Amino acid sequence: MMSPAEYPDRIWFNPPKFWAATKDMRPEAATELLDRIIDLAEAQDLEELRNFDFVSFGNPWRKVA
Repeated sequence: MMSPAEYPDRIWFNPPKFWAATKDMRPEAATELLDRIIDLAEAQDLEELRNFDFVSFGNPWRKVA
C-alpha cells in the first residue's frame, strides 16, 4: 500500500476561475473546453494543463517546510 507521500500530486480545477475565463464564450465552447481539460487530466498531460490558469497541481494540505 502506498503512503500519502508516495501518491502523485493531484490535479485541481478551480471553477470560479474557469467561469471567469469562459464568461465571454458561447456555452457550447465552454463545454468543449471543459471536456478538453477532463481529457488532458485523464491522460495526465501536465504540460498542456499548465497552460490553463484555472488548473493547478499538488496537495494543498501538504505542509511546506
